[in-house]
Amino acid sequence: MKFIARKSLLAVAAGMTLASTAFAQTAPSVTLYGRMDLAVESANDGALTRTMLQNYASRFGIKGDRSFGGDLTGIFQVETAFSPEDGKNQNVSTATTGTNAGITGGSAPSGGGSITGTPSTQSVVTKVGTTTGYLASRNTFVGLKSLSKGTILFGNYDTPLKSLDGAGLASTLWAEGDAMEVIIHGKGTKTAGSNFDNVHTRQNNNLVYISPKFADIVVKASYSPDEAQTTTTNQPLYSLSAEWDNGTYNFGLATQKKDVSDQAFGMSATKVTMGAKMGDFTAGLAFSTLDNNAAASANARKTNNSLVVLGYTMGATVFKFNYGMSGESAANAKDDLTMTSVEVGYALDKQTTLYTNYAQIMNNSNAKGTFTAADNFPAVGVAGNDPTALSFGIRYNF
Repeated sequence: MKFIARKSLLAVAAGMTLASTAFAQTAPSVTLYGRMDLAVESANDGALTRTMLQNYASRFGIKGDRSFGGDLTGIFQVETAFSPEDGKNQNVSTATTGTNAGITGGSAPSGGGSITGTPSTQSVVTKVGTTTGYLASRNTFVGLKSLSKGTILFGNYDTPLKSLDGAGLASTLWAEGDAMEVIIHGKGTKTAGSNFDNVHTRQNNNLVYISPKFADIVVKASYSPDEAQTTTTNQPLYSLSAEWDNGTYNFGLATQKKDVSDQAFGMSATKVTMGAKMGDFTAGLAFSTLDNNAAASANARKTNNSLVVLGYTMGATVFKFNYGMSGESAANAKDDLTMTSVEVGYALDKQTTLYTNYAQIMNNSNAKGTFTAADNFPAVGVAGNDPTALSFGIRYNF
């Protein structure tokens, strides 16, 4: 009896140990991460120079995963933008005060767009980008990951067109210097009444698939339904990319399309990126064509855009340069622009970098292109004015 009882106790203890080990292996792993990026900036909209303390997409988030055994893992991420220098909304500008300029009794959606309510004679805040003050304002998702079958995500997430950046080599400058959004994604083209918009690069209500890597190639696809669909309008968004990267050289191709309905314009884009690492030198190239898909030729708008990015590392110091060109949206539209940026950064350690950056946009007579990286860079009020920005900043990743 004693022998049997002892064997039974040993078996129970062994079973509890194995169960504890199995639980530890499948317990969820959660990570807190983020970035603080602030700089003193001399900002000029082409008419007035201001000294500002700017925030460049500071963010914090939590992410985690849990193994279900075998090849399947559950994953999630919640990422939020915030403005550490003043706690205000990110990427906002104010309109002038006047009759019907303000709105009371209404509310604005978190993703921008129209504001409902009663007109009044007060100033109104117009949202021109992602905002802080809203939880999960940046890439936020829940999904499943399989090393053999790929990853599927549901949430607010970058489209494959946006994430295609030459393995990071075509989008390396910080502060106001990065020209990817301004030039390649079309945020600099601001001709009034042209029915031409930038392509949407972070998409709400997005379903995303990321393939496993095979022969150094990764394929991404996304679909976002039009949740504002009506009896006359329906504009879902599709995006697809394929990228080859062998660690030294990179080549990628992406396409994105927002369907055209009978009452609205759509935006489509094609993008090509290339990148290379050659010792201490890096180089990236990006090209895009953006089209508003207008049915009537009088309303048609299309731009061809290009960007070159160079980098050189010398110890803890990194030198960067980019130059981008965005073409006219139509013949004689005179809304073309160029953007030039230079940057020097010094890494104090792996997490902290001091940097200085100078950027300039040269607008043609009808163009009103401006910078998009900071939370409150002044909009260009007069077409043809050329904004500049000189920044001295610090970036800390955690």
